Amino acid sequence: MIYQRTKDKKQKGFTFIELLVVITIVGILFAAGVVAYGAITVRSRNARRQADLEAIRQSLEMCRSLTGTYIDDTVGIYDSIVCGGNTLMSTTPKDPRDGSTGCQDGSYLYDVTNVANTTYTLTATCTEPAGADSYVVTNP
Repeated sequence: MIYQRTKDKKQKGFTFIELLVVITIVGILFAAGVVAYGAITVRSRNARRQADLEAIRQSLEMCRSLTGTYIDDTVGIYDSIVCGGNTLMSTTPKDPRDGSTGCQDGSYLYDVTNVANTTYTLTATCTEPAGADSYVVTNP
């Protein structure tokens, strides 16, 4: 005896094609979310680098207002900023990507050039994506 499905009973469940369509849509949405998340984290780390340069610049300007010149020892800026016996920044900011003062290629994140104690240039060299322009803050 052969059993045949009658039209009275409704079929329960999903077909294979319906499941494939849903899985494909979910996969596309997941991939788009991962790409967007990566771009947002890169932009946030770059914004953090800019904010860190601004904080260092404010410490250097405070030093100039206290002593009349900028700090002499630019090597010491990577640990703390001390000017005229006053600690202006107890710990200088670290790179938001790896938490150190160095980039993956070994160059420093914050470079300070001090010419005759009257000018300086702060540069964040570890911008993302690789090869992007560095952030530079200078005083006139």
